[in-house]
Amino acid sequence: MIDKSKLVCITPFKYTEVFDKEQFLCCPGWLKEDIYQSTNIKDNFNSPKAQKIRQSILDGTYKYCDENQCPHLSALKQSKFIDKRFVPKTKEVLNELKLISEIETVNFCFDRSCNLKCPSCRLDFINYLGKDRVEVDNKLAQVNNELSDNIKRLYLSGSADPFYSKSFRQFLIEFDSSKYPKMKGIHLHTNGLLWTPKLWEKMKNIHKFVKSCEISIDASTKNTYENITRLGGNWETLLERLQYIVTIPTIKEYTFSFVVQDTNYTEMYGFYKIISNLTQDTGKKVTIFFNHITNWGTYTEKEYIEKDVSNPEHNEHSDFLKELEKIHGKSNVTHNFNQLLESKIKII
Repeated sequence: MIDKSKLVCITPFKYTEVFDKEQFLCCPGWLKEDIYQSTNIKDNFNSPKAQKIRQSILDGTYKYCDENQCPHLSALKQSKFIDKRFVPKTKEVLNELKLISEIETVNFCFDRSCNLKCPSCRLDFINYLGKDRVEVDNKLAQVNNELSDNIKRLYLSGSADPFYSKSFRQFLIEFDSSKYPKMKGIHLHTNGLLWTPKLWEKMKNIHKFVKSCEISIDASTKNTYENITRLGGNWETLLERLQYIVTIPTIKEYTFSFVVQDTNYTEMYGFYKIISNLTQDTGKKVTIFFNHITNWGTYTEKEYIEKDVSNPEHNEHSDFLKELEKIHGKSNVTHNFNQLLESKIKII
């Protein structure tokens, strides 16, 4: 086990995820403390609760973090690797990282508009219009006018699809780099279905900044994709889009993600094979990420227990472990099921 108390995760000092009426200093599935206190993003970022979270990182307790859900802390527990978000706890680092900090990365989670209705994420199709869209545009104005001087990275989107959201799409088309003098990168997180050459051409202003992306898929067969995990999606369209996306020259790092649940865990290895075949000759950095399902309020407690095959009490858990063995340790594969390995549950 790598001693986390000797390392500092810099994420809560520089990063924030902004939702409609919530705000976090990391992925809320990994660090669940909500720092929202007003509509002002910067004030929330340096609120008393935010400072307490940062203090827990500096004192090495990480008491607000979920070591099982966070793949980076989980990797430390397994002595697998030290992610670049961790830095050694030196005097220089402690002097640099302050409880009152400047925002360098913003994850846009304040528009849930999406062309899909994925049961693990939502109960119905969502499209922000009217008052909801006005509130989205107000937050975008905050980013553009109050935060842009210090921002180095933008993440679109942790809550929906940046190509479907009318506000996010327009933001990307009209992006003004002169407002972002420190900008280093824009990370796009999408289901990929709307990422066409025609739309991408309209977004010329962001091309040089988009060096990484994540495509969320959650299936390796047409039936599971279209009828179970990605309602509203089309498997053939997805495959066509993926063939194009992996050829975009500015993008050097790709993540292909898969939320593991009772209805798709038998397709983990198939997903690994599809992505490996798709990317084997691209020369790009590729991560195939298998993610523990989180209940975002779409399931009852009973339903969630039925979905979570990683739970040792689940009646298909032993079958899940067999599937996990097939992808564990494979090239480019990462996952957040290391706690199962740590507890020495035998994979057979």
